[in-house]
Amino acid sequence: MKRRLVLVLLLGCVGAVALAVLVLRASDETAEAPVAVDLEACRNLLPDASRDCWTREFQVAVEGRNDPRPTVAAITLAARNEGGFLLSSCHGLMHTVGRIYAREAGVTLANLKDYLPRSNDPGCSAGFAHGLVTGVGAQIDPRSPREAADVCTQAGTRYQRYSCVHGLGHAFMRIHDDRLPPALGLCQSLGPRLAPDCAQGAYHDYWFAVVGADDASLPDGAVTDPRRLCGAQPTALVRPCWYRAFVDNRPEGIVVDSPEHLDVLCEGLDGLQREACVTGAAVIGPADPAVQLELCAALDDPADAAGCIRGTKTQNLLGRPVSDFVRLIGRCELFTGATRAGCYRWLGKAIAVLTDGAFEETGCPKLAETDARRNCRAGARTMEDALVTFS
Repeated sequence: MKRRLVLVLLLGCVGAVALAVLVLRASDETAEAPVAVDLEACRNLLPDASRDCWTREFQVAVEGRNDPRPTVAAITLAARNEGGFLLSSCHGLMHTVGRIYAREAGVTLANLKDYLPRSNDPGCSAGFAHGLVTGVGAQIDPRSPREAADVCTQAGTRYQRYSCVHGLGHAFMRIHDDRLPPALGLCQSLGPRLAPDCAQGAYHDYWFAVVGADDASLPDGAVTDPRRLCGAQPTALVRPCWYRAFVDNRPEGIVVDSPEHLDVLCEGLDGLQREACVTGAAVIGPADPAVQLELCAALDDPADAAGCIRGTKTQNLLGRPVSDFVRLIGRCELFTGATRAGCYRWLGKAIAVLTDGAFEETGCPKLAETDARRNCRAGARTMEDALVTFS
């Protein structure tokens, strides 16, 4: 059956009414009914109420769909047009939508790849993917976690493979009732290339449990302070532990728009703990990655700057022309010495992941300086390595 996807976004002039309508038309009588995602129903509610409202709306939208991915794409576009709280929260709430869909649609580990979104979007789509993987967690044999990881290797792009492995971390947590040590043990059994990215998913689920998101709950007596938790983790997992520590647990009164606020969150830490904390703090900084880099450049300590650069939200340029990515990575010139070289390598790697490797040939050569081109390419060529800190 040949289908045509038509997405219409209606913007009303009164009250900024937005209605994203996904219409699936088919050439025969088996066409599915149109799906409408009504954002107006949840607008102007308090954050907790709007989160619950949008979760219900999106759950209804994908419910009963043989292929939920076009609807997830419509939700993603609607959230991007809406912006604000919905856009920043969509990843988390789509965890719940994906998890429930997997259960109700009978998704299995064997056919999981047929439901995972074919998108590099780190927001709504990735959240739905992580929810799907969490939803099939009960089917994973904890004695053979590599079998689940093998499913992830079948995903189409580097980002999708990463996202699937991250989802395994969530699933391993649910297998063990959100107890971190055994979940991390399963992640580590996947080997050094996959373990940090799987572990980041496990820590992400832990931070969900701290605030009670996505039906996650911590065992009695569990640590809720990231300084205590991440301070006790093995070296290879410190960065994944800190990366999402503030995303769902944003400290009250802190808006990361200055070096001072970064320092408030990470005061008293040093070494790897400090650098990883600064990365996690940068993630809740300005949405514009170029502005983020300006904030990083204002830091006096080169180690702080390096940690901050790792939190740059390159993903917010997804779908933009190559020239925008080149312009962003060109801002590494704000730094000096080893920090500048590291900036070109990290952003080269991150953008390569988003472009499935294409940036090495389409973007890096457009940088003005020889060292910049060399470091950009060097970073891009490591995109298959563990990402460790990535959304």
